[in-house]
Amino acid sequence: MRITLVRHAAPAIRDDTPASLWPLSPAGRAAARGLRLPDRTTAVASDELKAVETLARALGVADVPTDPRFAEVWRPPEQVSPGFREIRRAWVEGMPDDRHAGWESATDAARRFDAAVRAHAAGGDLIVATHGMVLTAWLVSIGRVAPGPPAGEFWLRLGLPDVVTTDLEP
Repeated sequence: MRITLVRHAAPAIRDDTPASLWPLSPAGRAAARGLRLPDRTTAVASDELKAVETLARALGVADVPTDPRFAEVWRPPEQVSPGFREIRRAWVEGMPDDRHAGWESATDAARRFDAAVRAHAAGGDLIVATHGMVLTAWLVSIGRVAPGPPAGEFWLRLGLPDVVTTDLEP
């Protein structure tokens, strides 16, 4: 089966709103509309607003099914600060430290993501609108991205939005 992973488009960051509720920015909405995704494929999004909006705009539909197992890595609320990329990269590279207290492990994130992929792809190909860290953790877990610094480089290169496809054995 073919899995098409869509990293959400650029959100409108709002300090007074949880990241899971950030809508797309105007540029993000335009970029999402420009995505070209496979036709006649099951599609599902993370339950985070930016992923839902990305998939809905890319497909030109009002509503898309959601699954919270496709959400970004579970962690305490964080501020978008100058060092947030370094903190996230350390997690992606499998080097969590004190800055990651309370974060879901990469293994746990990849397991929940994999369970959702396999549940939704039971009938064939699948499109998943999701988030950068969790999709990278899953790709590492299935051997499509090398662990450590290569995973960090892969994650840093992902755009907002971006599309990654992979084949998966049933």
